[in-house]
Amino acid sequence: MTYFNGTELRSLFLATGLLLLGAAARLGFGPKPDDFSWTEGSTLDGRPARSLSATRRQVSKGVAEEELAARPLGPDERLDPNSAGVTELRRLPGVGPARAQAIVKERVSGGAFRGPRDLARVPGIGLRTVEALTPHLAFGFTPAFRLSTPDFPPVGASASLVDVNRAQIKELEQITGIGPALAARIVASRQRLGPFKHPEDLLRVPGIGPVVLRRISAQVRF
Repeated sequence: MTYFNGTELRSLFLATGLLLLGAAARLGFGPKPDDFSWTEGSTLDGRPARSLSATRRQVSKGVAEEELAARPLGPDERLDPNSAGVTELRRLPGVGPARAQAIVKERVSGGAFRGPRDLARVPGIGLRTVEALTPHLAFGFTPAFRLSTPDFPPVGASASLVDVNRAQIKELEQITGIGPALAARIVASRQRLGPFKHPEDLLRVPGIGPVVLRRISAQVRF
């Protein structure tokens, strides 16, 4: 009679298991290739399921926004609280998502900030916070219309403003500071990641930084 030690028994059981799995696969049992492919899930809470491409766009957009929010301000970089969006405002020291949302909500409902002390109108921002933020702020841009947010659509936008979600390259070139190459990148980003919903979304376009964004904000609509 042949005896096996523990290691030999484990090897024997493993080999037997592999042989059984191979036989099952040949007979059509077990998971099929389609089981590992992406399919749209069922609706959840009445919301339609997302396709793989839509999910990829959403994830890419979220990653881009978080990367921007985590990017520290440069030594000479300033943000205009009247034009910066929620993601860009989060780059300010001590400003998290909730406080950034509150700044946008206040400028929409209460009008543009004329100077640093106007930020004290924002719930949760006191004079001490205003003093800490002042070196990082610039007020060179006063919006001609209220900037849009998911809860506050734009009001009084001029028909002459360029819709960055509809305009093609030639129309985008009419914006001061936008040339053919940058216009093409805007269209490409829009097609790849979906429409721009907020001004700061334009920062995902290579070649558009805070300075360019401030320059073109008064010329575009969403």
